Amino acid sequence: MEESLAPFLQYTEKDLATCNRSDAPAFSLALQGPKKLSRTAPYLFHVTLQRVDEVSRYCVFAWYPQTHGFATSNGFILLHRTAQGELHPVKLPEYTTLPQLEHWHFSPYHCHKPGNVQQYYDVIPDRFIPYLQTGERYVLLWPGQQYGSWNWTDKVENSKVVLPGGPFLSFTVEDDENRPIVPTLISGAQECCPTLIAKIECCPQSQVALQDDLVLATLHVTYVPTSGSGGRPFTFNTAGLNVGLWVWRDRWVNLKGFVCGGGWAFVDDPDMQVSPGRDKGFASLRPGETWSEDLRIPLLTDMESNDGGEARVGEGIRCLFKGLELDWWVWGSREDLLETTVTIPATGSWTVREPGEQPNVFIPAAAPVDLEIV
Repeated sequence: MEESLAPFLQYTEKDLATCNRSDAPAFSLALQGPKKLSRTAPYLFHVTLQRVDEVSRYCVFAWYPQTHGFATSNGFILLHRTAQGELHPVKLPEYTTLPQLEHWHFSPYHCHKPGNVQQYYDVIPDRFIPYLQTGERYVLLWPGQQYGSWNWTDKVENSKVVLPGGPFLSFTVEDDENRPIVPTLISGAQECCPTLIAKIECCPQSQVALQDDLVLATLHVTYVPTSGSGGRPFTFNTAGLNVGLWVWRDRWVNLKGFVCGGGWAFVDDPDMQVSPGRDKGFASLRPGETWSEDLRIPLLTDMESNDGGEARVGEGIRCLFKGLELDWWVWGSREDLLETTVTIPATGSWTVREPGEQPNVFIPAAAPVDLEIV
């Protein structure tokens, strides 16, 4: 790490000894990205979250750039590097006035075994681009933070975990309309696999009418070209690709609502054989293409819970895709798989019984969208 970044750090590796208990897990973060940022193409960067303690137990912990880095005041710091080498913070508008959701609300329960390494790509949000000047150099710094939202898989803990600061991305901004900046494969990856980035859009963007009783949202999943994909299409199971709503009432409450005829179905019927090339629960993408799903999410809360009751005017709600590891995927288009069959439960959706031997493909959490009920 550069010495010039030290004044901007909030938590470092030295804080591990004072904040983390000896029997608590410890994590390190690494970031890697291109040296240039184009205004006309997504800036993708590698994220590596590694468990580095020597405790033999499994733990649950979640950290994602969009939710922990970009959508909170305690996240990434953007610095402008002058021609003289000085670093000055770039003032960005506050993303949200609502507090951050705890990981058990919005993040997949990622279980980390000792020495576990989690790697994926993420992207700098488009809202940063207007604050970047062409030809200038910038640093995106992780300053470090401590979290109480973790647990052992067999025991609840109240201690803090520090994710030390120091990792950073350094880039020069350019206007290049003809040449997108394609990231290289993640260092150390054994096999290439599709790189996917999610985005949520709500209509309208910042408000939702109480009288409509629902939120209209669209989830977009884009297949981003990388140097290792070879331009190949792939087909995947779309199960689990949805968004959720939470309302802030001095604490976060899940807006589960009621869906007639929806929910889980418990049946004893035998499993079904379906073709990924024909069944509507599967989709295929080529590099640069986007899969989109329009969602109509009710605003009612669960009437049987302590936090029940209908949503009210003036309340703030958050729409979020929490991230997902694809249940099943293979190289090839749907047309290539017309004669292929997979086994799914009799309910007609959800998980594929035989996922195969492909590398795991993880879609990181999307930037949350906050709305006010009017």
